[in-house]
Order: sequence, then C-alpha cells, then structure tokens
Amino acid sequence: MMDDRLVFALESCSDPALVGGKAAGLGRLIRNGFRVPPGVCLSTVVYRDTLRAAGVDFAKQWARLRRASELGRGPMLDEGRRLVASLTVPQAILETLDAELTRLETAERGSSQPGDGMLWAVRSSATDEDATGATFGGVYRTTLGVPRRSIATAIVACWASLWTPAAFAYRSRVRSARAAPAMAVILQPLLSPRAAGVAFSRHPVTEEANRVVINAVFGLAEPLVGGYVTPDQYVAEVGREPTAPQLLQRHIAEKTSARVPTQAGLLDQALPEADRKKPVLEDHEVLALAGLVKNVERTVGRPVGVEWAIDRGGTWLLQARPIPDRGELAGHPPFHAIVWSRANFKETLPELPCPLTLSFVHEFMETNIVRHYREAGCYVPPGLSSVRVIRGRPYINVTLFQALTAQLGGDPELVTEQMGGEVPVPVGVTRLAWWRLVRAGLVLEWKILCAAHQAPAWFAELKQLGTALADHALEHLTERAVLDRRRTLNERLRKRDLTFAFVSGVSQALYVLGLTLERRLPGRWRPLFNAATRGLGGIISANQILWLAELAEIARQEPAARDFLLAEPWVSEGYRSRLTGTKFLDSFDAFLTEYGHRAIGESDVMSPRYAETPEYLLNIVRGHLKGPATRSVQDIRREQEVARQTAFLQIRTAFGWRLSEWAWFRWWHRFLCRYLELREANRHYLMYFTMGFRQLLLVLGRKLAARGVLETADDIFFLIPEEIETIVAESAREHGRDWKPLTAARRAERERCAQDTVPETVVWRADAGQSTGPAAESESLRLRGIPISAGYAEGPVRLVLSPEDTKRVQSGDIIVAPVIDPGMAPLLGLAAGLVIEMGGTLSHGAIVAREYGLPAVANVRHATKLLRDGELVAVDASLGEISRLNPP
Repeated sequence: MMDDRLVFALESCSDPALVGGKAAGLGRLIRNGFRVPPGVCLSTVVYRDTLRAAGVDFAKQWARLRRASELGRGPMLDEGRRLVASLTVPQAILETLDAELTRLETAERGSSQPGDGMLWAVRSSATDEDATGATFGGVYRTTLGVPRRSIATAIVACWASLWTPAAFAYRSRVRSARAAPAMAVILQPLLSPRAAGVAFSRHPVTEEANRVVINAVFGLAEPLVGGYVTPDQYVAEVGREPTAPQLLQRHIAEKTSARVPTQAGLLDQALPEADRKKPVLEDHEVLALAGLVKNVERTVGRPVGVEWAIDRGGTWLLQARPIPDRGELAGHPPFHAIVWSRANFKETLPELPCPLTLSFVHEFMETNIVRHYREAGCYVPPGLSSVRVIRGRPYINVTLFQALTAQLGGDPELVTEQMGGEVPVPVGVTRLAWWRLVRAGLVLEWKILCAAHQAPAWFAELKQLGTALADHALEHLTERAVLDRRRTLNERLRKRDLTFAFVSGVSQALYVLGLTLERRLPGRWRPLFNAATRGLGGIISANQILWLAELAEIARQEPAARDFLLAEPWVSEGYRSRLTGTKFLDSFDAFLTEYGHRAIGESDVMSPRYAETPEYLLNIVRGHLKGPATRSVQDIRREQEVARQTAFLQIRTAFGWRLSEWAWFRWWHRFLCRYLELREANRHYLMYFTMGFRQLLLVLGRKLAARGVLETADDIFFLIPEEIETIVAESAREHGRDWKPLTAARRAERERCAQDTVPETVVWRADAGQSTGPAAESESLRLRGIPISAGYAEGPVRLVLSPEDTKRVQSGDIIVAPVIDPGMAPLLGLAAGLVIEMGGTLSHGAIVAREYGLPAVANVRHATKLLRDGELVAVDASLGEISRLNPP
C-alpha cells in the first residue's frame, strides 16, 4: 500500500470492497506467480471521498434509485452519470499517482512500447465486478492508449460507468448486493503485443471441462472484445497432468488490420496481404497458452475466461473472470450458432458508414432497442452485442432478437422476415414464466400505446431541434459548448426515442394478422394482404417519390424549366437564377423544405443532406423528363385505391359470415396502418435530428481543422465520441496528441474495406468458430422469397447494392436490391420494371415500389452474388421465385 487506503500496488490488491473485483483477481494471479503487467490501483475510497466532497450522499442516491419506477429510473441514472462525470480527481491523489506512474514508466523503459511517451490502460474494477455469477463483462468502462495528461479524464469515465442503464439492468438481473457499488480504477502500462485475445478454460458452449477455447487476433484484443473483428479460434484438449495438451481444432479467419499503440494513439494498421490468412498463433503457442489457462483455473478454483497478450517479453495475463455455470444463466443456454445480418442496416445506412456512425449504431441499439427487452424481463446474455462490425459494415445479431422473441412467446422465424436471411432458430431458449410473460406483455403494450400519443409532440421536437441547429450560426460557440450541445441532443434522444415502440407495434400487428389470415386463406394470403395496404398516404417516403414525379409533370408544362433540365451538356450550377419565377422552382423549394434533411444512406451522419446537394434531386427529375411520359400521380393514386379495395373485398369474402373475425381483422389492420405510418414518420423526423447533429459536428470539425488538430473538417467523422471528448479536453493544454495519423489510417482502412465483397449474412458456429456465408448464398439457380404482389416479368437484371449502383439504373430494368434505401428510392422509381427486394415483408422498400405504381414487387432473400447485370431472368412474384434462364 502506497498511500493509506488510496493507492495500491497491484500485487497487494486483495479486498474487492477496497480495490474492486478485477484488481483483487489480478493481485491473486501475481501472488501465485503468473505474469501480469505491473500497475497501481486507485481504491474505492477515492471514489467515495470525491463524491462526498462534492456533497453527494452516494448511498442515499443509490437507495432512491433502487426504489424508483422504471420510467423514473432513467432520468435519475442520467443525472447521476452527469454528476460523476463532472467530478475532478483530487490534486493530492493525482500527485501520488504521478509519482507512481513515473516509477512504473522508469521500470518499463526497456519495454517494447514505441516512442518516448508511454501510453496507459485505464481499467474499471468495481466492487461487484468479476464475481462468481456476476462478472459484469463489457458493462463497465476500460480505456486503452491513454497518455499521462488524459489519465484523470479516463479515471472519471470509469467512475461514471457505474451509473449506466446497462450496468443497473445487469445488476438487477443477477440480484447483485443491495449496497451501493463503488469503483476502483486500475492503471497499467499499455502493452504493444504481437497477438492478444481471450481464452476459456472450459468450452463456453458445450461446457466440456477438458476443452480450452482460444480466440486470437493480431495486435491488441480491443477489436475482438468489442465484437468488431472475427478472430482465429483454436480448441485444445487439456487433460490431467502429465498428459500433454492436444490441438483439436484450428480455424483461421481472414484478418485485414491490427490495432496497435503508436505515439498518435491506437491505430488500426492494415496487415500485409501475406498475413491476412496467416495464423495468429503457432501450434506450440496454442498448447502453451491452453496449459496456462488451465493453471489459472486451478488457482481460481473454477472455470475462467482469461484475457491474454503476447509480446517480445512473453505471455501476459490481463484479466481472469469466472465463467457462469449453465444453471446461473436462469435456463438460457449459450447459442451454438450466432447469425449476423446487415439487411436492416442497409435500409438507411450506406455500404460503409463512417466510424463515428458505427459507434452511434452500437450505442443506439443497446440503449434504444435492447434496453426495452431488458426492462420487460428478457434475458440478454452478458457480453453479447446486438451489433458487430465486419469489414467496415454493421451487422445485427439476428440470433439475439430471435431469442428475445422466443422468450416473449413469439415466433422466432418471423424475425427472419424482418431482418433478412434464412437463419437457424436458436435452440434451447425457453419462454418466460407465465407471470413474467404477463408482466412483459403489459410493459411492452404500455410502451406501444403510449408511443402513439407521444408521437406528435416528439416529432415536432425533433424537427425543432434539427432545424434550429441547421438554421442558426454556430461558429461563435466554443468547442466545449458544441460538445455540450451534442451531449444534450444525445440525452434527449435516449430519453424520448420511440423507435422500439413503433417497430414493436408493426411486428405485433403483422404477427396477429398473419395468424388470422392463414386460417381463412392458407398459403395465399400475403399478396392480398399487401395489396390491402396500398394507398397509405401517410407513408412519407412514398410521397417523396410521388412529389418528384409531380415536379417532372410541372417541368413538362413549363418551357423554362423543361429547357434547363433537358439541356445537353447539363450543368446544375446556377439553377436558381435560371429558374427564378418559375412554378417549378417554387415547388422544388417546397420539396426541399419538406425533404431537404433526408439523404442517401441518411442515417450516416457523414452523408450530405439533399439540401446540401440539390443537384442530385434535379438529376432525378431530369431522368423523369428524358423518359416517356407515364401515368400521372393522380392516376397512380386512383389505381392504388382500386387495388386496395379489391384486395379488401377478396379478404372479406374469405371471412364469409364470421363477422367477429372480420371485425378483428379490420381492427388489427387499422392498427398496422397506424403504426406503419408512425414508423415511417419516426424515420423522417429522426433525420432532422441527424441533420442537426451533422451540423454540430461540422462546426467542431472546422474549428479543429483551423487549429491544426485535423486535416479537414470531415475528419471528425473518422473519430469516435470518446476521442472527440479527449481532443476538446486537450485543447486547454499546450501540447496534445497528433490525431491526423489516426484519421488518415481510418480513411485508408475504409477504402480497403470498400474493395471487399461481404455476404448479407454471416454465421458464427460454436463447432466451427468461424464466420461463413449462409447456404442461401451458394451457387444456385433459384432464389426463394416472400411474394409481395402477383406478376410475371422478363428483362435485364440490375443488381443495386449501393448508391453508386443507382447511377446505372435504366428504364425497364428489373432491380434486385437489399431493402431499398429511402434515399435511393427516388432514382429506383425511374425503372418501369420489377423491383425485387430482399428485406422483410411490408418493409419500406416494398411500400415505396408499390406507391410508385410499379407492376409488381417481390421480396427475395439472398440475391447477392447470384445475379449479374444484364442476365435475362424470369420473375414470378406470385411464387416469390427468380429463375436464371441463361446461367453463365
């Protein structure tokens, strides 16, 4: 002990109440002869004393939090987190730490750490962390690559991570101690490893005690722990001594980069082509590591998950936490296979979202979607992420949402229709007990019904927030003020977002209506059902397409507008002066007022809005004008209404004299239409938020570029929120980190990822340990899907997988696309052919295509890689099949 109960050498840490579970575990490993990087621990006394000095009674606050209702608890956690984040580490503690870190730095000067300035790992060590049955894996904060000048900020961030909704939900589920938890903080020199990863002393899926599973990546293990990369996986059999370990399985993943520490911070460096399929570990290293992990298990007295790293000095242990027994998981076994799909994200994200958006996607899914399932009482396996990034693309954990659906008594296979992919249903997931199921139903139904009432005010607030930031000059704000506004926006979205409720309402209605119609129209209800949704005037994106068609009609009747748009060569610059006084310009400005905040790949904060690039929209109108005149918008709307009424009549006939069933159907159909409108409106108004958020970031980017921190303003999109916070915190200091190499490296990595071809779905299997494309993407001559409306067509296929592909679309093409992006929809609407969509039934793209009046729309799963531009295909949408007529 260095300073009475305040700062401890890591090897002397033993009491979890004083140093937290993680530090106590590392101290035990050191005392038993295992190699652990040296370090110090800032005790829980410092956390408690700092809170008391700020006038906070943390025990009383925690007791109030436990008694609060679910609705009241969120704001209390927000307030607690803000309060803790505003604390300052006492100067006396910083001076003690500074002396100890200098001692460690001097002792480690001969290490492989590059450069003169040592970087640090700042790790959480909460009093309830790494306990048997409650590990809190991935819940609390750890920051790697911290320079000495930023350590105080990283310490406070660890403290604040006690007060997150995820931490509280986990604590409630495992029934952690009622006493208020406290946070200690571990500080260690950051290793610069050749390889790192996680090893399990017992197979985490099959629970075989003699199987050690090792996941390994080049460089630091942070991308692996965060679920961003696919590791190599090795399985070794380790029996009782003196039996030598044996390597049983060895699955090598393709790796594109490694995260390494540099003077500029942590960088994702591209791997040479020769190393991308090279094993991270040699066989002898696997066997040695497996034996080491088993020795840790014997020391701890139970199965453990071990974080490890290998550098030139040998193998180091960074953490050892218990593996929960199957019984401790309350009847919810681990998954033998996890399926990841990117179909849903492709609706509103570009092919390669920027790193900042990827970090937002993680946060949004956990906070705004998964949180609601936890609140309903569902079990979410600890450490299992809802999102994973593979080669720069976000994938959603379909298996997780299937498991959550099964727990609530729903049909997991329906999740496939909403998220894409022919995927296996997780085995062994049990439904909640009936009393929990009743409670969950009431909680979810309340959220769904309340959302409809809250929607108008929330939509108005979103529009006001976004337009205020876009319309007002923000350049006068300081960097800190810009960040404060960004934080305020984030908190507001977290508290009030209604996305989960709207999506749940649609899913609920689809499930009930599907069961109802299958009884009266077995096997043939889908085309009629989808036709019955035609003419939904509240579907905002459909109106967007029709409005552009109306603009083309106006231009046809107005010579000045027609001549300008049909001029060859066409130049968009100066369009306002050329079109001044025309009805077309007035209508175009009205369109921008309503839709100028939308964009291609619009959920990516890096994507320019339509208002920033009006030439894109003008070019769409040109495409309409250059083609033959088609039906008017009024004709399309009339046809939609006729089709809707015809479908309703056929459905009504199927119910016959069963008036109660017909009333049941009509009620749920109205409910579905209402929540479809709300879901689309929610997306529309959330884009106001994204527009305002983008403006704030660009202002900050310009400020950082002006003082030389960034090369250009849009480099801000290649940082993550924590890094932006660090940059602003460093602004008051004379010397800060050089961030330009980091943003340049991420731009280069993004360009490399753009050259990769990735599958729509990826399957991780426990018995294979690698990511593979589904069987549906194998070479096949037939595609099967869910028909949206009846029809048959022949013609050239146009495969549209990104906004760039839309530039090649021609009138008459049959478009094959994975759930049409709203931003791409206007251009796709130019094709007077068939749209084959690979998303879920009644998803956005299907509605867009029908609203435009295309002759037929089918929903086909997994068309990627099976079709090439120009192939002649036959499409029978009534069967939901595509047959290749001339296979290459």
